[in-house]
Amino acid sequence: MGGSARSRRGHRAWLVPVAGLVVLGWGVSAPTAAASGTSPAPEPTPASSPSPTVLGPPEGAPVDEVVGGTELGATGVPLVATSAPPLPTVDAQAWLVADVESGDVLAAFSPHERRPPASTIKLLTALAVGDSLEPDETYVATEADAAVEGSRVGLVSAQTYTVENLLHGLMLASGNDAAHAIAEAAGGQDYTVDLMNDEATRLGAFDTTAVTPHGLDSPGQLSSAYDLALIGRQALADETLSRLAATTDYDFPGTEGATFQIQNQNQLLGSYDGAIGLKTGFTTQAGHTFVGAVERDGRTLIATILGAEVRAEDAAASLFDWALTAPDPEPVGHLVAPDEVATLIETGEGDVLGRNPLDDYEDVLSSPGGSSEGVPTVVWLSLGAAVVAGGIGFALRRRPKKPGRYSTRR
Repeated sequence: MGGSARSRRGHRAWLVPVAGLVVLGWGVSAPTAAASGTSPAPEPTPASSPSPTVLGPPEGAPVDEVVGGTELGATGVPLVATSAPPLPTVDAQAWLVADVESGDVLAAFSPHERRPPASTIKLLTALAVGDSLEPDETYVATEADAAVEGSRVGLVSAQTYTVENLLHGLMLASGNDAAHAIAEAAGGQDYTVDLMNDEATRLGAFDTTAVTPHGLDSPGQLSSAYDLALIGRQALADETLSRLAATTDYDFPGTEGATFQIQNQNQLLGSYDGAIGLKTGFTTQAGHTFVGAVERDGRTLIATILGAEVRAEDAAASLFDWALTAPDPEPVGHLVAPDEVATLIETGEGDVLGRNPLDDYEDVLSSPGGSSEGVPTVVWLSLGAAVVAGGIGFALRRRPKKPGRYSTRR
């Protein structure tokens, strides 16, 4: 598959349960203490070291393996290379930090666990309608738009707005009324949700199911930290959305020709060096959610947070601090690109994992002493062979989007 040469060269990016948990899988046994020449580690107790759940792809996904690397299916333990410095404490149910340009996932926690996304789903809304609407198109707001629950930018029924106005209301103020209006302008609520789900599939975001364009709690509306990283990276690659995500304030149309200022709800903008977006979220069921990006020292990083009890910007900042100071840690997974996903689904050729995880296990089993590159023998994560789905048709009838800073088309 694509990705950086660093992601593809067959390195061993072993995952360490930071809390000292032992992770066991299928088909490969850890070497004994005698074989490795080390003292046996204490047996973990269930009370102190519960085994994590290992997820597969969600039902109905057009692939048979966890997207981005089999190891990313693990939940309940931080995933990070052994060579990396200690991770910060992140008070959230799921998170991920990755390099935008290489696609390397640097660390993660339950990255494929499906959770309510709240307003971070609005990134997908904006991506989905980008082919259908031009910024200077106009739309007359309705009573249904103005009456949507939750956060609102303040649409007034019967007033005319441009799509550019509505996108600012969506991205900066997180207006549910703006999301409803954009969906209507694009062809209706149901049609827009279909576009959103099509776009998620195109990106390889198979954990994501959109039910609404605004992200209010709805049965079955779910995403994952991994998927939001794919969606956020695509937003950075879109010229319009990358600009809006970094905009701090905007004069929004009021009544009788007046305007009022709206502010971007992302608290990292202007306060964290290099912050360039992307989207906040909160609902009762979802908790605080966040997709953030920073550009610093020649690198662009993305962090996603789901299920935080407090505003998630500080958690993302701690992950950015860690990633920016970590000495080039080995990646634990890979953000797939749309062309990789299309090739896989259309032809059945390619590797949704970005590498063959069996290479790691074969090297370890054949190496002297049964361990490799300093991997503690008590730490083993074997999740089986990669099975690539084939023969599933996927028609892509979308014109190319305007490229932004970081095009994901290779």
